[in-house]
Amino acid sequence: MGGMRTNRNKRLKLVERIPALKSWLVPLGILAISITLIVAIHAGWFRFTIMPGNDFLITLAAMNFLVYAWVRTFSLWSMNTQIIAITALVATQAGVHQLVRLDGFAGDGRPIWTWSWRPTPQRVLQEHQQSIAKESIAADATVELTHTTSFDSAGFRGNDRDGIARSKPFSLDWETHPPRKLWRQPIGSGWSSFAVVGDHCVTLEQRGEHEATVCYELKTGREVWEHLEKARFYEATSGEGPRATPTVHGGRVYSLGATGILNCLAGTTGKPLWTVNILTDNTAENRLFGVTGSPLIVGRMVIVNSGGRGSSLSAYDIDSGERIWQAGNSGASYSSPHFAHLGGVEQILDFNADGLCAHELATGKPLWEVLWISNPAERNNVCQPVVLHEVGGQSGDFVFIASGYGMGCALFEINQRAEQFQVTERWRNRNLKAKFSSVVLHDGHIYGLDEAILTCIEVATGRRCWKGGRYNYGQLILAGSSLVVQLETGEVALVAATPKEFHEQGRFAALGARTWNVPVLSGRSLLVRNDREAACYELQAAD
Repeated sequence: MGGMRTNRNKRLKLVERIPALKSWLVPLGILAISITLIVAIHAGWFRFTIMPGNDFLITLAAMNFLVYAWVRTFSLWSMNTQIIAITALVATQAGVHQLVRLDGFAGDGRPIWTWSWRPTPQRVLQEHQQSIAKESIAADATVELTHTTSFDSAGFRGNDRDGIARSKPFSLDWETHPPRKLWRQPIGSGWSSFAVVGDHCVTLEQRGEHEATVCYELKTGREVWEHLEKARFYEATSGEGPRATPTVHGGRVYSLGATGILNCLAGTTGKPLWTVNILTDNTAENRLFGVTGSPLIVGRMVIVNSGGRGSSLSAYDIDSGERIWQAGNSGASYSSPHFAHLGGVEQILDFNADGLCAHELATGKPLWEVLWISNPAERNNVCQPVVLHEVGGQSGDFVFIASGYGMGCALFEINQRAEQFQVTERWRNRNLKAKFSSVVLHDGHIYGLDEAILTCIEVATGRRCWKGGRYNYGQLILAGSSLVVQLETGEVALVAATPKEFHEQGRFAALGARTWNVPVLSGRSLLVRNDREAACYELQAAD
């Protein structure tokens, strides 16, 4: 009892010295400032650290500590009143927590919240599948993925992985002639894009405890077949589901799941022809965000970035699935294998955890490399390399790369002398930091998202031409002389691909939630998806 009286006397003396501390305005001010900070962090206006999620926790912890300290030290309330006040504070926060649930994280690390009573994407998908009569899904469907068109996009970012769409001319006036919705429906989670061949499109998605390779009719969205693998990958910030985009070749579908399962499927039915786990087969460990590299097919080989010791890249026979070669000692990152013809030699470029490495196509032997470590803790290289054979009027072989986390971008010239490759850095700067999207090349200029803002740079010098349009961490492709920009918020914007100035030509609400998937434009059919829904829109013909 004596100790309690002594502590109370000390608090009384402190309050007597600073009488304002006992005012109700103090805890109200703490709460007001904390709530303001939480709103500002959520809106992306303010941050303490590079991780907004940590900022939330820091703010909540500080608020609770300061309010608790005020109640215990300066309120001069009885113990019962103090207990009631602290319990009310905790109960209020618990009540708020019951009203909302975490629905993922934005590209900059900000938590995304939604009301707890809203159905989860998984439940919406289940209800959608139950509403479809399974016998009508594909009973009368004929799938022939060998029937190709000149507008096909048979793999990740198109047939050449350059993000250039094979499109028909379309109206640039989206206000007068807006894109017309053909279909929009729930889909399994994941960050895969679509591969489009003829009248069908294929993607990877998570369906419960299975990774599903699914084929849809392009114009209707009707499912025609699915292939399920018992596998599920989950990571807290990026969520669940596969990441890589299937590749369609010779009437077959080659899909690679986030846990390393590489499938060769019959295009007509989705039945497996062969399967191999590239991580197990190469004694490799999975990355933090899973296997993301899309399969690359060159000649008789399907090439994947397995990322093991002695197997940065590995190549498999497209008919049998037998491994042909494995080479390289770097871990995988989040880019996809990229074919290039440099110095008269066919090569596979691998933007891996240590940087850019070129491998001889026939054997996998490393030919040259550039050290480029982005975010040393995670080693995140995502952007596809851009191969050029002319820069600023000078012929030659050049490769452009870019990364986020402060790394920036660079242009390298590749020469072969005395059967040895030499790499010369032409320039390097931070004018374009592609965090987890790729860029496109058009008329001597590179267009991409510098973190969250669309940017144009001159490829010959690295000079920034303009920076404008906050599209967050989305994706983009090139269609004619326009950029089709998929915003992280789900909208799609059309931006003129010109170095003169930033000019947004139009936009529309294509999807309604966080979207990191690359859009696909085949002819005038624009396919978009995220981790909960997919849609196809028809761009209206040009006048």
